[in-house]
Amino acid sequence: MGFGKAFGFSLVTFIGINFLFVIITETITGDLNTLFSDITTNPLVLFFVFFGPIVYMPGQVVQLIYFSLSGGVYDINFIGLILTLIGSIIAPLIASLIAGKTGENKMGSLGGWFLTAIVSGLAIGLLVFINPAVLAYYGLAPTIDTFVLSLLGGVVNGIFYGTFALLFASIEPY
Repeated sequence: MGFGKAFGFSLVTFIGINFLFVIITETITGDLNTLFSDITTNPLVLFFVFFGPIVYMPGQVVQLIYFSLSGGVYDINFIGLILTLIGSIIAPLIASLIAGKTGENKMGSLGGWFLTAIVSGLAIGLLVFINPAVLAYYGLAPTIDTFVLSLLGGVVNGIFYGTFALLFASIEPY
């Protein structure tokens, strides 16, 4: 029961925080109307809204933050990029902490978060087969490499943030 509860709560938390960060970012940069028009023309864009940050590996996010801060150009697109990258760190971190607290044991907590990361990576990767035009719109090549890299991003994020789920997992008194 702890595994399913950890998976459910972490998946809902991950999707909710990703959606919140996308809405805040698009509102600040002034592209909210563009996002909603993209969603109405192609609803599969919601896969990127809900599961997008899972394709970024944690070290890649930190490196992108560093390079964008050292670039020296601080405009409205810079703020949007920084918010997106911060969301790529905050969403899996909070979702893994929620999985750690709701799982009844350490393996349930780790497994719940890891399954959330794998499902998220698969959701982005399956767009290669479902609708490659959405991937091309976001600058990704619709090849098998994109599928493998999105699944690899899910595995790496599952392992990396799974340590936080283990740290915050409930310990049995017996």
